[in-house]
Amino acid sequence: MKNSQKIFRLIAVTMAVVMVMAMTACEQEPTVTQPVNQTYTVTVMNAALNPIEKCRVDIYSDDSLATLIYTAITDKSGQVRFTDAVSDSYVAVVSKVHTGYQVSAYYPLTGETTNIMLKPRDMTDTDLDSVTYSLGDPVMDFSIVTDDGGVVLSDLLQEKKAVVLNFWYLNCQPCKMEFPHIQAGYEQLGDDVAILALNPYDGTQEDVVAFRDSNGYTFTMAKCDERWAQVMKVPSYPTTVIIDRYGHICLIHNGMLKSSQEFVDMLQYFVSDDYEQQFFKSAGLIPVNDK
Repeated sequence: MKNSQKIFRLIAVTMAVVMVMAMTACEQEPTVTQPVNQTYTVTVMNAALNPIEKCRVDIYSDDSLATLIYTAITDKSGQVRFTDAVSDSYVAVVSKVHTGYQVSAYYPLTGETTNIMLKPRDMTDTDLDSVTYSLGDPVMDFSIVTDDGGVVLSDLLQEKKAVVLNFWYLNCQPCKMEFPHIQAGYEQLGDDVAILALNPYDGTQEDVVAFRDSNGYTFTMAKCDERWAQVMKVPSYPTTVIIDRYGHICLIHNGMLKSSQEFVDMLQYFVSDDYEQQFFKSAGLIPVNDK
């Protein structure tokens, strides 16, 4: 009996020692932390909050741009998504966008969701030789010299809801027939719209000013560089181009607008408080507000 008790005590002590050693080993063993992944969504958009598709987005580990971790092309929603370890140092580099947009060197990601808004860039004299615009394009910020100094697109868009570019020339009879309609529309909606009647074809600045004053027109008329006709791809005169509040070409209308009401109806769509960006190939396609 005594031998059995001794054996039992020995086994109990041994088990206790083994348990203590195991617990000690567990305490000393380092804890391995598994990396936590997160899905990130980057959206590229314009100032109207409309998505910009088919541009390239490169994701780097930080703003040194040394380590590229993901590359994709934005979809129809203007988005790319990637999954990687949680980090607050990721940055996105945006490229392959329209020349009208101003793009920063990189954009820091702001958590799981990042919205990148691209704004128009400044137009240079060289751009007049190389850039052409189509319906829906963002317009680079530009300036036009006038008899009283000049106008700048970005300044106009800070004050107005739309900018009208009317391309004409002095010996164009349909252009002259259209101007009274433009004047009537300007008198009615001039607080919300800027009108620039630009002549890239004939005469001088003095000739344009004399024509304006002799007819009592109060909207801006100016002689412009002849290259503007190529930039806007003016096929005939008159041609009316509307740049909306977000800096995009939303209407290109070739030909004369035949009445003051037609001109006003066209403008009212773009200056309304509930304006939604759409693109029109003709003024006749613009919905008319019957209210």
